[in-house]
Amino acid sequence: MYIDGFNLFRRALQGHDERKWLDLEALCMRLLPGYDVGQIRYFTARVRHVEGNDPRAPQNQERYLRALGTLPSVSLHFGTFRADKRWMAMSPIELEDSGRPRRVRVRKIEEKGTDVSLAAHMVSDAMRGVADAYFLLSNDSDFVEALRIVRERAGAEIGLIVPGGKAARGLLDVGIDEMRVVRPHVLLESQFPDRIVDESGAFRRPPSWRSAEAPLRREGPRAG
Repeated sequence: MYIDGFNLFRRALQGHDERKWLDLEALCMRLLPGYDVGQIRYFTARVRHVEGNDPRAPQNQERYLRALGTLPSVSLHFGTFRADKRWMAMSPIELEDSGRPRRVRVRKIEEKGTDVSLAAHMVSDAMRGVADAYFLLSNDSDFVEALRIVRERAGAEIGLIVPGGKAARGLLDVGIDEMRVVRPHVLLESQFPDRIVDESGAFRRPPSWRSAEAPLRREGPRAG
């Protein structure tokens, strides 16, 4: 399983704090009950505090990454997080007296390197034949070529898990063998216990990630 962390966040978790304490092993078991998911590669970038956003975001993410570290099958792969100020054309377009588009200074937030890393790992793993099937959890059509190589060059089964909504047409055109859609109730049923124990001690779900809508979970340790 190859998880595009930012695509998952934007399409299924953002604005739903009760879903964010997500146990990826539990999620895969619910989505793929007929498969033995031997490895889950999770691709993300460490966020920084950006003016106007939740100042707790970096600390909450670090706590979540610590929780993922307790899952034996999960490996973490990091890109970089960038927040740059740039001049860009207004939308809708307005023209200056010179006829050029009027521009405004904006803050552009993006992550870099995670997509390339995901595609590279997927293709490398498939060419080495480490598994019988390779599943992508994302709805980003940038992964079309990687999926095509896995299918055509490595001769492996490919699967797509869409984090809500309709799948991108380009991804479907590759010839997906299996497809799933991540439903909200599956995310709620796949949460970590509120309290987790690792090698460094006990820690808890971030307080801002709790919600009255989330089901109660019995507290319990998780082996590191």
